[in-house]
This record gives sequence, C-alpha cells and structure tokens, in this order.
Amino acid sequence: MVPASSKYAALVREVAARAGAAFVPVDLAVPYDVVGRLLVVDLTQVMVTRRLGRQVIAISTRDDLDCYDVIHPDQVQDRLRRALTNLIEVQQHRARLQKERETIRVLNELGFSLSAITDTSQLLDRLLSHARRALRADGGSIYLVADGVMRFAASQNDTIRFEPTRATLPVDDSSMAGFAALNGELLRHDDLRAIGPELPYRPNFVNDQRLRYETRSSLLVPMFDRDNAVFGVLAFYNRKSEPGAPLASFDRVLPFTEHDADLARSIASQASVALENHRLYQEIRDLFDGFVTAAVTVIEARDPSTAGHSHRVARLTSRIAQEVHDSDEREFAGVRFTPVELEELYYASILHDFGKVGVPEHVLLKADKLHPWELERVEGRFRVAALQTRLESMRAEGGEPLEGLLTELERDLSLVRRMNRTGYRYTADDVAALNHISGRWWLTDQPGPVVTALECARLCIPQGSLDPEERRSIEAHVSFTYNFLKVIPWTRNLKRVPELAHAHHEKLDGTGYPLRLSGDQIPYGARLMTIADIFDALTAGDRPYKGSMAIEQATRILRAEVDAGHIEGPAVELFIGKRLWEGIVGARAPEGLLGPGRHDHGAHPHEDPPPSARER
Repeated sequence: MVPASSKYAALVREVAARAGAAFVPVDLAVPYDVVGRLLVVDLTQVMVTRRLGRQVIAISTRDDLDCYDVIHPDQVQDRLRRALTNLIEVQQHRARLQKERETIRVLNELGFSLSAITDTSQLLDRLLSHARRALRADGGSIYLVADGVMRFAASQNDTIRFEPTRATLPVDDSSMAGFAALNGELLRHDDLRAIGPELPYRPNFVNDQRLRYETRSSLLVPMFDRDNAVFGVLAFYNRKSEPGAPLASFDRVLPFTEHDADLARSIASQASVALENHRLYQEIRDLFDGFVTAAVTVIEARDPSTAGHSHRVARLTSRIAQEVHDSDEREFAGVRFTPVELEELYYASILHDFGKVGVPEHVLLKADKLHPWELERVEGRFRVAALQTRLESMRAEGGEPLEGLLTELERDLSLVRRMNRTGYRYTADDVAALNHISGRWWLTDQPGPVVTALECARLCIPQGSLDPEERRSIEAHVSFTYNFLKVIPWTRNLKRVPELAHAHHEKLDGTGYPLRLSGDQIPYGARLMTIADIFDALTAGDRPYKGSMAIEQATRILRAEVDAGHIEGPAVELFIGKRLWEGIVGARAPEGLLGPGRHDHGAHPHEDPPPSARER
C-alpha cells in the first residue's frame, strides 16, 4: 500500500489476508518494492506518472492512467475488494504458471546438458551448477553412496572457496546427509541454527567457523537408482534472490520453499537417470577395456619377447597425435584431432597387431634364417660328412690329407652358422662359398648335399630371418587384424578403428601393404601409428631375432625412411625434436644428436635397415 498512511490501508490489509497475500505498507515505492509485488496506490495523497503498470490498482479521480484498474475514491468500498482479489488471483495463477514453465525449462536444460557428458567430474560439476542455479542456492554438494559410506563427489559455493574437511561420511543419523541417505527422506530447514535437540542429526558448522561463512537455510534430497535404493544425496544451502551472485549479507538468505522442494525432487530424479546412465556407460567402457587388455595379453602370450609393444605403440601414437594437434607449425595447419578421434586412434594402435594370433607360431618366433630343427639337420649332415670323409680317407691312399678335409668342413659349417644369424652382413664371396659347399660335400648313404637348395636360399635372405613365403604369412597379420576388428559392433565414435589399424603398414609411396595405399589415401592417424610402430620395434630389446637399437640409430633410420618417401617427414621431425619417446621408451639418446637439425642421417637403409614386417 502506497502510502502507508492511506485511509484505505486497513481495507487493503483485510483483502490481502483473505487472499493469502502479505501486506506491506510503504511510503515510497522504490524499484525493490515493486519487483514481484502488487501495488495499491492512493493518488489522492501521492503524485505519480501516468503509466503505472499492470500490477497496480490506482485510487484516483484521473481517467488517463495506464494500470490494472482505476477506482474513484467514492467507489473504493464497492470495487476495491473485488478488484484487488481478482488481481491477486491473476498474479497467483501467473506466478504458478511461471514456476511450472521454469521447472520444465530447468529440467529440459538439465537433461539436455547431462545427456552428452561422459566424464564423471564434468557430469557432477554440470549437474550441481544447473541445480544450484535453478534453486538459487549459494552453495551445494553432491554425496555418492558406495560400500556403506558417502563420499563428497562435488562441492560448489558462490561466496567462498569451499573444500570439504572430510572426504567421507557414514550413512547414519549423525549427519543431515547421512540421515537423508539412510532414510530416503527430503530435509528442509529454514535456519540450521534453530534445529533443536529432538532431531537425531546435528548440522556441522566446522567449515562455517573456518571460512567465516554462515549456513542458514538448507535443502537435502536423496537420489534413488532403478532399484529404489539411495545412491546419493543432493544438498543445497542458503537460498538467495539472485542466482550466481555472492551473498553480500547472510541476513539476506531466504528459506527454500515447498516449490523448491518439488523442483529439487525433479532435479534429483533427472540426476539419478543421468548418473545411472553414466555408471552403465562406464561399466561398458570398463568391460571393453578389459576385452582390449585380454586381446593384447593373447598377442603377447604368443610372443612374450614383444610384451609391452602394443601399449607402447598406443602411447607413442597418442603423444605424437596430441603434439601435432597442439602444434602451430605450418606443416600441421588443418591437422586437428578431437578427443573422440584421439580415443579412436588409441584403440586402433593398441590392437594393431592382434592379427598375429593367426600367424603360425614357428614363423612368429623365428629368430634366425633357419628354424632350429633345420639347423640341427644341417649340422647332423656335416657330422655325417665328417664321418664319411674319415672312412673314405681310410680306404684311399694318396688323397687329400684327412686333417685338412676336416678343417675345411669345420670352416664351412662356421660359415653356415654365421650366415644363419640375421645380424650378419654377408658378402658376395660368402654366397659363392655357400654354393660351393652345397656342391663340395655330397652324402652317399642318403644321397644329397649337406646344404640343400632351399636351405641355401634361406641362408641368403638379405634382410631379417623370413623367406618370401614366411614374410607373406607375417604380412597377413594386418588383414587378420582388420577382419577381426571389423566384426566388432563398434560405437559411432570408434567406427574407424578397423580402418586405422588396417593401414599401419602402408607407405606414402604406395609400396606398403596390404592395400598399397599412398599419400592422402592413408589416414593421417595411421601414418603417425606407423612412426610409433617402427620406432618401438627398433628400440625394443630382448626379441629373439634382434637386439635393441640405440635411439640415435633408430632416429637415423626414421629419417632414412622419410628420405625414401615411406613415412611422414614433418611428424618424424616433431617426434625427434620434442623427444616424444621419453617416459615411454627407456633408452636415451646422447645430447646434441637429436635436435631439430638433420644430423647423421646419411646412412643408407641397407646399412641400418628398417624393421621387418614381423618386427613391427
């Protein structure tokens, strides 16, 4: 009522009381008094402008006023009661409608916001932020129940920087949150200082005293899972008039209303669905990660010497991709990876060798050019040849001295053993000597040479330990990997995993396998995986067919592969310049050898060969 001294004040008070509205007499209506309130203005005592607004009833003799209703002073007794009652009802209906709209808006916004979040911390933070804003709460916390205790999962406060003093709370009657969780009841208090001894729980003011804060009004609502069991509690403190702004005075704290309690229940229901979905999503992710771990374990069980290779390649590839993404160098302009693409590349990298489960074990583990049993057969023939030579020497007279023949046999067997090792760089003279051995020593009991043509061909393998047929068997692991991965029902975010893994042995010049892709036909992520795969294969130790290579030598080979047009040059230089292997691959290069400049990369691939298909 404006002014408070109006003779109509008693009538307005009576009508307001009957309509369930509060009566506030004021002498001057400032903006704070007008917002959200209805006014009855006695213009026989005050002067105002013509435009008053649709929330104002004016008592005046003027007819040009813009307001809800104008009542002549002579008609106040007859009309004011009905006009004010109608205006209060209209505003009450409008307020209820606005609250319902706000509730729907908040719940829709909350549901939409939470539906796309997969990170737990981000989900909880977003949930609490939306809920506090909707309820105009200065502070709030989320408690999650697990194994009979509650832990603080998230806390926020607009006025102070808040960190909980206790990480967990028992689920019992000793605390308000524990009581809400234990009994599944909503708790609402206008002023925590007024809680009496008749209640089992006591508010905890330790943080208030420590931070010079005053927690007054509170609203705690439990969250239920699909089995109707409480799995968490939403707690809100100190309702205020404006959301988001810090409290200027704790005397301005408002109580939470019944409408707030209903809205909090709805928010808790939405939150329960979101958190349950997230938990299910996380369980599926854990299940999938367990499957990936099992798959990698199967690979490494077949070849224990390569244990850790898949994980190292995945970490190296991810690190290179992240550095490429973050780089502002011209060579990487336009090359960006989303978090989803980085995850997709990680899974493709860790599963890139799964197809090796389809490679025969004797090929997969072949350390030398001849299989162990093949070398044993050759050595057995040499022993037979030595015995045969002794017998022939005893029968013959005037032939070659026996000692010289046996020495020659021993020398020839030594050459076979040297050429059998993958690290031995044989010469043309060695090849000629091997062919001479095949024709020089002939067994009579089981007619044939001591070294067969097939064995000679294998001993002359120019690089690695695999003959062409075995190499094709090893190379088939890429197709095996793709055929295995493509039958997995990948989610939309991981659908390119088979394609990326399929391309990790392709080369930019089209000489790779199995698809002979070139240039931009090869996914960029797969090109980075190739760099990581080569580097780890070169530097890994304890493989049966090779020793570990120094970092300096491995980087020289990478640069030689760039010069040959096989792999991505800018990415290799970024990898070397930033030493991205550190912390993943244990070896270290000498200082001054691996800077961004091109040092000592003139070695030919024949001198420092890249890893073979089996090594990668």
